[in-house]
This record gives sequence, C-alpha cells and structure tokens, in this order.
Amino acid sequence: MSFTNIFTSYLYKEKLNLNLNSIKKHILKTYQNNKVGTQRSNYGGWRSQTFTNVQEEVKPLFQTLDKIAHTIKKKLNYKNDIKLINHWYNINSFGSCNTPHTHVGFETLVSGVFYVSTFKDSGDIVFMNHDRLLPILYDKKVSEYNEYTSSTWFVAPENNLSVLFSSNLIHYVQPNLNKKEKRICISFNYGDVHTN
Repeated sequence: MSFTNIFTSYLYKEKLNLNLNSIKKHILKTYQNNKVGTQRSNYGGWRSQTFTNVQEEVKPLFQTLDKIAHTIKKKLNYKNDIKLINHWYNINSFGSCNTPHTHVGFETLVSGVFYVSTFKDSGDIVFMNHDRLLPILYDKKVSEYNEYTSSTWFVAPENNLSVLFSSNLIHYVQPNLNKKEKRICISFNYGDVHTN
C-alpha cells in the first residue's frame, strides 16, 4: 500500500541575510518620488509602478531570488528557462490590506514576496486552497489542520523572509493592525523566457 500526494501546491520560504536599511531607504525614496502609486489588489496603502528592470539597490536581493526561482523550476521539471518578469514595492500603513488575487499571466510561473520591514500585527499573507469544498469535508472535524485538510494557509511576515509560490495560488494580505509602523515588502514574478 502507498499514500501519495497528488495535485500538490508548493510554498518555498527562506530567511535571507540582506542589508534591509539600504533597501528600505530605496523604497521610501521611490515612494517620495511618486506618492500616487498604482491600484491593483491593494486596499489602502501604496503600490509602486511595476518595474521590469532591477534597480541597483535591490540587485543583491534578485541575484539571490534568481537562484531560488531556478531551484523551484528544477523541482517542477519545467523545460524552459525562467527569468524575473517584474517586481514592485508595497507600503501598507494601518488598515491597509490586499484583497484575494493571483499573479497568473501569460508568462508568470513563480511569484513571491520579500519582507523589508515587519512587526507585530503587520498582517499575514494568506493562501487559499483551490478546492473550495474542503471546509465542508473537514471544518471542525480534524484534530489539527495540515496540508491535506487546510482551506487556508497563513505565513507571518518577518524581516528578510522570502516567500515564493505558484503564480496561480489565490492569496490575500490581512490588514496591518499596527497604528505606528508600516509594513514594507517587495512583490515579484518569475516566468517563462519562451512565450511562444
């Protein structure tokens, strides 16, 4: 007999060791230059424009993320090369959150977030299981939820934490409940070099 995982989603987490002060200064300077920002899944807060070129201040971060993305590519047995498609900066003040969304697109394969400035009650990122019937099967019927029975999966933000996941995973960000501090992070997408 065998017990096999099927139709599995992945979540990759790694704590990096980068100089967050210089990255934070860069993001705050970008904010000062364009306080309007853009609106996507963010409710309140600030989201920068989408960048396709990597600025000098975040090159060390993306050099590390490039390696992680290629590790995931190999794990998926994905044939084509992948590269960084785009990235953007997020600043979430008190009450700001992100509504449920995916990063799926024509090129995207691996998406992620890197936390620059976090604190207590800054808001978890929450992943939603594609199987919307799980609560009917398991809600209040298991002693402890796991990867088979969970309809949601929570990841608490930490400084220098990178979280990478499949671009089709529905996710949202809980509101920042800290009235004094802002949560700052970088979101990004890696995808297929060959789009034909």
